[in-house]
Amino acid sequence: MFEIFLIVIVLVHLHLEWRIWIRREDDVFAKYRDGKMAPLTAAKWAYLCKAVWLIGLILLQYFGVEFREAVIFSFTAYAVLIQILLPFKVYNLLNLVLALACLVEWWIRSQ
Repeated sequence: MFEIFLIVIVLVHLHLEWRIWIRREDDVFAKYRDGKMAPLTAAKWAYLCKAVWLIGLILLQYFGVEFREAVIFSFTAYAVLIQILLPFKVYNLLNLVLALACLVEWWIRSQ
């Protein structure tokens, strides 16, 4: 599961970079918002969630948490935050499902 997770995350972020730099899209965070939320507001909250994920990953690594667990825990924080800060979207829910699947796998492996 973890390897699939890493592949998905890399592909999603490469696609984002392609949309920003090659296609030059303005509303690259549309997948996070509904019609009522302004594009800049969605971008702000999505960026905050991603920053928490990255900073969490860095801090967990600094304090000695193994890479696999650090990725899972920091991604789970991201998945929960997008549920709280952004409108309900299937994409946001799928992030939470993936985070929970990774947590279950981690828990099973640690037993």
